[in-house]
Amino acid sequence: MTSITTDIKELAAEIDRLATENPHASSLFQAFGPLLLGQHRWLQNRQDTISTFPVDPLKFQGGIPLCQQYQLLLADDPWQEAGLSVANAIGQGFPQFSEDMRRLSKEIKDETYDGFPLSDTVDDRDQRTVAAQKLGIEPVSLQLFQRYLTRLLLTKKAQDMAAELASLPWKKGYCPICGSFPHLAIIREKGQRWLQCATCSHQWSFSRLTCPHCDHEDPQETNYLFVEGEKEDTAFICGKCRKYLITSNQSGNLRQSHADLIAFSLAHLDLILQEKGFLPMAECEWNTFR
Repeated sequence: MTSITTDIKELAAEIDRLATENPHASSLFQAFGPLLLGQHRWLQNRQDTISTFPVDPLKFQGGIPLCQQYQLLLADDPWQEAGLSVANAIGQGFPQFSEDMRRLSKEIKDETYDGFPLSDTVDDRDQRTVAAQKLGIEPVSLQLFQRYLTRLLLTKKAQDMAAELASLPWKKGYCPICGSFPHLAIIREKGQRWLQCATCSHQWSFSRLTCPHCDHEDPQETNYLFVEGEKEDTAFICGKCRKYLITSNQSGNLRQSHADLIAFSLAHLDLILQEKGFLPMAECEWNTFR
């Protein structure tokens, strides 16, 4: 428990430090910081519970992610426990939703609300509206809750599967676990590019010359944008599919920041690229300005 408490304190200090160093993104750190801390705490507390899926090497090498081989989210997953953690974090980071999260938490504790049935329809506006009306809360707050609840449980699945997948080759730009596209790339030792999934936070290595979104590889149609004086932090741009990927070079950085914190810090690149007509490879709550 002591190590968990220490890790949480260190992550909280990192959030405060980066919020101070990046005043342009302070509102993002304030809003999403509690969600990140809550996720970290919940995952740390469940380190002893590991559940894996058998991997078919041939399907995997053929580019079929686990989500197309198995139903990753199950009815007996800890929806109640995870839901209470997410609702509490949203209430802290988004004061405008605090009353909705209080009502939702009560429904979860009373076992009158189950997040599992909506896990596959999180972006279905009609179903979300109907469910929100029954709960007496705003559809947008329910959408935020369901998205982060789903992400939290999928992140746990991804952590459980990481060791199983480490030795298997994966050459696709979408996540080998949940099939989502990355929201961030990190350049590590020897110039290797690692992609971070926007949904389950899984990371995998991928060619620096290829577009993860459309597999296009042409130096004349791919480029990197950077702000003058900040060449370590860039954005990979594909002229064919008009998508971009925020990229941070961490190869010489002894202090490895959490990937989501890096993404918050570089939100100004999202704004610049979207003003130029490009779209993120994976849309998240913090990188969409349309």
